[in-house]
Amino acid sequence: MTSEKKYTVSYPRRRFIRAIMRIVFRILLRILFRIRIVGRKNFPKDRPLLLIGNHVGAIEAVLMAVFTPWQIEMLGARDLPMEAIVETIEGLYGYIPIHRGVVDRSALRQCLGVLEQGGRLSVFPEGGTWEPGAMRAQTGVSWLSYRGKAPVLPVAFSGTFGALDKALKFKRPRLTMRIGELIPAAKLPDNQARKPYLQEYANQVMEAVKALLPPDNPSVRPNVESERFELEIKLQAPDGTPRSVPPELEIQHPDKLVKLLHRPSILTIFDADLDLPIDAIQNLHTIPSALEIAKAAQLIVEVLESKYPYLLVYRYGAQEAEKMKHGMMELLSLAQWVSEEKLILKVVPIRRYCLTETEEEIVQIEQEKYGAWI
Repeated sequence: MTSEKKYTVSYPRRRFIRAIMRIVFRILLRILFRIRIVGRKNFPKDRPLLLIGNHVGAIEAVLMAVFTPWQIEMLGARDLPMEAIVETIEGLYGYIPIHRGVVDRSALRQCLGVLEQGGRLSVFPEGGTWEPGAMRAQTGVSWLSYRGKAPVLPVAFSGTFGALDKALKFKRPRLTMRIGELIPAAKLPDNQARKPYLQEYANQVMEAVKALLPPDNPSVRPNVESERFELEIKLQAPDGTPRSVPPELEIQHPDKLVKLLHRPSILTIFDADLDLPIDAIQNLHTIPSALEIAKAAQLIVEVLESKYPYLLVYRYGAQEAEKMKHGMMELLSLAQWVSEEKLILKVVPIRRYCLTETEEEIVQIEQEKYGAWI
């Protein structure tokens, strides 16, 4: 007599509430947007199944859950706080939480369990990058396909960036969901090492998603190129006499710090999501006091050191993330010293880039505000 295997996440689950949510959101989305679905014939009967899509906001996950013909299990981030409305929707629907930027074995086991039950699992490998043209092939998808014997269905979404903001202005933007052809489950060939094969399979999956997107989609083609970052630090005494930064307080990787300072999608996490007063870091062009800069930098460093240590790692990789964090720590030390010495500090983060269409170089100093991402 064999005992039935028990799973942490049963599939399907929350059938009633998910069915109601699918109906409600299908009606709501049709009112707010012009929805176009291409390739319905490619929806397979195969079980288990992995659905892989591109992702720049929350709305793609809603479209995936609502307009696929089955109840699907979702994989979601737990390495950063969410907007209240997103958190409420996720809480009602339910999802498998995963820490990004690190191998979350618990989440992977739960995902594998869903596939072992013949479930359909949705994964957005791009989620959280927020870098134009930065769709990266994640081997976790390959591992799940290989271990769960699950074919992959590529799904591409376009027109979604800032779409909700337009919809709330009664513009009814068009959202397109394209379903590609089924990719057979990963199967390790004889005499081939597993790691390179899984990477190759992951690349194949992401290329299949990219192929479904229009050429000008941010996930495929960035709208800027030749991006460079420079930092100017200006010190002076109250009487206007210029002062030099002590060698031990110089910023070691100024380009990485400036890149972080010019990423409003990241800074808004500390500001809007965590409700931290970091206005001084977000608006350096207003020349805040050194003490204000130090207080804001301290709050950011504390979050990166303790509560959300992988927040930058997932988006930029371990090495670049460490340099960004270290740069913020160095800015903190510098601002504290300047405040103690009663000097005036001016931090000038310079971003240089060319527009893809015109190749015109633009020099940006004032930091952008982050628009709606949903």
